[in-house]
Amino acid sequence: MFISALGAITGESNRLGFKRVSKAVVVLVDGLGSENLRAAVGHAPFLNAALRESKSINTVFPSTTAAAITSFGVGMLPSDHGVFGYSVFDRSINKVRNLLTGWGDDFLPSDFQTNPSVTKLTALHNVDSYTVGPGEYEGSGFTQLNMAAANYVAARSFDERVEETLKIVRGKSRSLTYLYFPELDSIAHASGAGSLEWLAKIEDLDAAIKSLTAQLPKDTGLILTADHGIVDVPRENQIYLDEFEIPGLTAVTGDPRNCFLYFESGVSVETVAEKLAAELDDRCYVVSPQQLTELGWLGRSIANAEFLPDLFVIAKTTTACYHRGFAKPQSLRMIGQHGGVSQAELSVPLLKLGAFSA
Repeated sequence: MFISALGAITGESNRLGFKRVSKAVVVLVDGLGSENLRAAVGHAPFLNAALRESKSINTVFPSTTAAAITSFGVGMLPSDHGVFGYSVFDRSINKVRNLLTGWGDDFLPSDFQTNPSVTKLTALHNVDSYTVGPGEYEGSGFTQLNMAAANYVAARSFDERVEETLKIVRGKSRSLTYLYFPELDSIAHASGAGSLEWLAKIEDLDAAIKSLTAQLPKDTGLILTADHGIVDVPRENQIYLDEFEIPGLTAVTGDPRNCFLYFESGVSVETVAEKLAAELDDRCYVVSPQQLTELGWLGRSIANAEFLPDLFVIAKTTTACYHRGFAKPQSLRMIGQHGGVSQAELSVPLLKLGAFSA
């Protein structure tokens, strides 16, 4: 949808058919699924009113930040850009690679994801591009991966982000701005999307977006969306894969609701999959990349295919899977989860505001 927002300015590649504008702001709220938003109707009346007038769309598979924001930033599916999970296993050096925070001199984002970002395309159309978000993301490897050419404007509070965004759209004749709110996702992981802390923060977000919308110039459209939704998983619903016999297992990466399993060469992965699926019963899907391709969740041609796991363990119910031999202890304390294929995780808002709603 970011590329469609650019298309609304240039008249090209407007896949979602947005109305023509001179300036566009695309707000991405990390972790704000449509179901999460509806459940907070009393705390976010402005956003829920917009949701009733707009619609929801499905995010990508896996429904996790690294995959979804990269798709947002380059206008491609994960199979095409190759960032298909929170973390993957590099078989060539026996090392887990974190695709959100693990970038560095020995693992350059420009080597792993080689497609041009939408922000790089803006220069070809004489459109200025900006990212407005917390200062700690400025210059990060992940920002370089998907927003490399944007001018980064650091702003701490919600009100400061609104103020900086308004400065941009008031001062430029043609501009595309990405406005990022990561706080709801962080709170959901720690306390849950049903927590008082999360509800208080969505009240702040609702007020901020209402204020921003009211002050937009008439030629500026605003889209609000998310990378994924959140499922709250109680501690008693955690599944520990280390309690099952899984021969030849060398790494477990991905997300707790979409675990990536890697095996030593020579292991009969099909046999392991059948046994593990029977033991997990109706709580998880245990599927290979080939099966996911046949089902349409992965593409026929996959960038960085050498990093794909041998098996995916995907939650069906309100569960999360961990292998305590590979998981960090703090990850077991997470309540809000995502990465799977439930509608709560996949369905995200597509709110059209400002000139896009006229």
